[in-house]
Amino acid sequence: MTVSRKWKLRGAVVAVLALFAALNAPALHLLGWDERTEYPAAAGKTDIAAVFLSGDMGLRLGMSNDVARGLAAAGYAVTGISSPVAFSKHLDRAQTDAVVTHAIEDALARGARKVVLVGQSFGADILATVVPDLPERLRSRVAGVALIVPSNNVHFRADPSGIAYLGTPDAQPARALARMDWTPLTCIHGADEPASLCGMLGHRTARNVALPGDHYLKHDAARVVSAVLSAISDMHK
Repeated sequence: MTVSRKWKLRGAVVAVLALFAALNAPALHLLGWDERTEYPAAAGKTDIAAVFLSGDMGLRLGMSNDVARGLAAAGYAVTGISSPVAFSKHLDRAQTDAVVTHAIEDALARGARKVVLVGQSFGADILATVVPDLPERLRSRVAGVALIVPSNNVHFRADPSGIAYLGTPDAQPARALARMDWTPLTCIHGADEPASLCGMLGHRTARNVALPGDHYLKHDAARVVSAVLSAISDMHK
């Protein structure tokens, strides 16, 4: 075998291993072991807490950790849910609902009067699916919902490689979410995104906010935090 062919073979093996690692990162806990991380509120703590569902890269990589920390710095105690840990394997609808409801209950048990629900990417997809069907006992405790770059094709298993998202979605929440009228909803999307759940909701249902960039919003966590805080402020009016 020539040196050139050896390097090509090695490159192919590395590519296959990298794809395997990305596809199975949640199940292998490559993106963390802890499903839940608490971010204490900074000085000026409010009596409203935040429940934050991360994107499929979890709370260690990507913007999610910065967004959670930004909310905590603004005075909101944050219960962060690492999506690749909570959804390391495919869940059914009841299990998916339980991830969200248990997080809300925990935040309230820690002394919050109400909670705001915030999700990014995969986490926003999950919230978009679960929130319209939250039990009545929790609805009065939800001050509002902020979805960051949600999709209408929702899968109940996190996959940073994106391959699993090519299959048939487990849910398409646009219709149910568009009918939801019991709490304020803000939908944040990239101005250059080719498709977003935000455009399917109608302005009477959701406050739509377009930020520069595509789905990744130019990786500008500070701008995203500012948009979420503005949405929370509007929810109090």
